[in-house]
Amino acid sequence: MPLNQILFGPPGTGKTFSVVEETLKILAPEVLETPTRETWKNAFDQLVLDGRVRFVTFHQSFSYEDFVEGLRAVSEGGQLHYKVEPGVFKLLCDDARHQEGAQTDDDVLNAFLEEVTEAPVTLTTVRGKSFDVRYRPGNGTFTCQPKASENALELPANIEHVRLFMRGEKPASVYCESYVRGIAEHLRGKLENDGAGQSNGERLPYVLVIDEINRGNVSRIFGELITLIETSKRDGATERLSVTLPYSKERFTVPDNVYLIGTMNTADRSLAGLDIALRRRFIFKEMMPNPSLLNGVVLEGIDIGQLLAVMNQRIEVLLDRDHCLGHAYFMSLKSGDSLPQLEVIFRNQILPLLQEYFFEDWQRIQWVLNDHRKPAADRFVEQDKQDVDALFGNISVPAQGGVWRINAAAFQRVSAYAGVIAVQAKAEVPVEEAGA
Repeated sequence: MPLNQILFGPPGTGKTFSVVEETLKILAPEVLETPTRETWKNAFDQLVLDGRVRFVTFHQSFSYEDFVEGLRAVSEGGQLHYKVEPGVFKLLCDDARHQEGAQTDDDVLNAFLEEVTEAPVTLTTVRGKSFDVRYRPGNGTFTCQPKASENALELPANIEHVRLFMRGEKPASVYCESYVRGIAEHLRGKLENDGAGQSNGERLPYVLVIDEINRGNVSRIFGELITLIETSKRDGATERLSVTLPYSKERFTVPDNVYLIGTMNTADRSLAGLDIALRRRFIFKEMMPNPSLLNGVVLEGIDIGQLLAVMNQRIEVLLDRDHCLGHAYFMSLKSGDSLPQLEVIFRNQILPLLQEYFFEDWQRIQWVLNDHRKPAADRFVEQDKQDVDALFGNISVPAQGGVWRINAAAFQRVSAYAGVIAVQAKAEVPVEEAGA
């Protein structure tokens, strides 16, 4: 399973619906062996309650402070001060990293930093020489003093180098390598003794669902973490990266058991305009209208799947495929045949969506609905010609092409919906008689 993926497509194509299935593939694949949707949804809801699935919706006001961390004003005893508040993504990463019974190399290293801040600890180098190690916060190094002589100079051991050796990596150049290795070996031993290596491999996966991921300012929301979410830059990867967070000053990595699932409405914003940094780090899965899901749904002789397919063919020609109509709008018709229900769908969902797509270009809306080839009574949208002279008198008024009206009565006529599908042949031109 990809660590980062985005489900994209026009509205009503089942992106949010598919989030449940994609999440279960990651967190509980055994549940998918049961074919009932109700079972899937119950398992998904339980995972949400357990905190292993979290939701967030991006929008223009959503920021780095909401997503990663920020400062919050707190009033205590009449005094105003600021505290660092973690965002939804950092909270999820912390929970994924610090599971009960699971301990990472960062956990062991941080605990050791606290330990040697209070009092020195005696360790041995890889050559068997004893030394005391302590930590003074702020300089990024351990202080090592050989035990052979009380007057021996204190030697620095870079903390990041210790971290790399713990993971089996070697920095390009290391100062006081024997001491750095000695500390790293001690901490690796603690990991093994605590069984952390085994529990690390059994850490449960977590999922963050980002709805409308394209509506937010991705660069501003992710900040420096946009690089850390890459598969190769995650904690435990060979090219692992960490950053110092701007407010808490903590070293932060993205765990390799955190999965991101985004949804994106292409009618709202084209995929071509998406942040390049985001496109490079996510796998994209297209969700297009699927009329076959409506197979067998026939309402008073109207094939609903065919109705959807024909309208989408016209929209693709007049606009583009990103603005097609999704099958989800019509899925409620599978539970029973109801003309009033179809009327509600067309009047309250389909027609307003077409108005938005075509910026109230009523003629094109008419073309999508095939109204220009229907009898007047079956037209959802009709044009009312106006007598300009009677309205305004003898003045020059720019021609507006008439006034467009919605024909409410057409929504109650079966023939109006059937006419959306029907394609009438062009009228034949009479052949002139010979010699005429």
